[in-house]
Amino acid sequence: MVIKAKELADKHGFFWPNQFENEANAWIHEETTGPEIIRAFHQQQPLDHLVCAYGTGGTMLGVGKYIRQKSPSTKIHVCEPSNTPMLYSDIPTAYPQEGDGPSTSFEVPHPVWRPHLLQGWATDFIPKLVNEAKVKHTFDNLLHVGGNDAIQTAKDLAVREGILTGTSGGGVLSAAIKLVEDNDFPDGTSILAILADTVERYLSTPLFEDIPIDMTEEEKELAASTPSCPPPPPGLPEVFPFATIWVQNEIDSHKVVIFSLEYCEFCWTLTGFLDALGVPYHKIDIDSFEYA
Repeated sequence: MVIKAKELADKHGFFWPNQFENEANAWIHEETTGPEIIRAFHQQQPLDHLVCAYGTGGTMLGVGKYIRQKSPSTKIHVCEPSNTPMLYSDIPTAYPQEGDGPSTSFEVPHPVWRPHLLQGWATDFIPKLVNEAKVKHTFDNLLHVGGNDAIQTAKDLAVREGILTGTSGGGVLSAAIKLVEDNDFPDGTSILAILADTVERYLSTPLFEDIPIDMTEEEKELAASTPSCPPPPPGLPEVFPFATIWVQNEIDSHKVVIFSLEYCEFCWTLTGFLDALGVPYHKIDIDSFEYA
């Protein structure tokens, strides 16, 4: 997708943010996210641990640089998929010179990259911003998370806390929980896990694969436990003679007249069908403001 985006930008003059390399990506997190974190924690106590993941590397580099300056005692932990440990491998990504190859972001995909479930994390190369974070030592530790653990943690977070995050957010929280389980931190230790996405982006992913399209038997039983009384019909306005005459004139003036509702899917289906057949028609959206 990075290559395709560059192709389209070059051909059509589209704006291309180049977020895997653009220093503004990290700069805005250094200017905003980092200070927000410090303000939130240092009003009460210093931040002991920060857990985040990397995608483009903007958050990782920008927040890391700011925290290093303002809270040097904070330990910064960066997550990556357990089956795609690119940073852990210490194998660098080769970056081409400007104009060489289809992308400036990488020459070839990283050799240890594998398909994983943590969308938004760890594309198939180490972005330049991520590499800069590594070179500048803006993080202390690497944590690794499996896709299944990330999905389960996202589900648990939704059920227990009512917080709806995606698989990548579940991955960060899963790593933070394991960090606590694997270490004997003293009481009162402060840990921040950055959940950088929301759940609606994941409706077509394995995160929702166990939620059926149709109602379950339990849901049907619950629905049948009350009478399901229909709502009363809407009130209708009084019919005036001039309105009747206007409707009749519209019908007489056109071979095909559709009296439709402006945002009715059934009406859209009908007009789409007539469009496909090439049948001309006159459409009147009776609920539009024009006829109020």
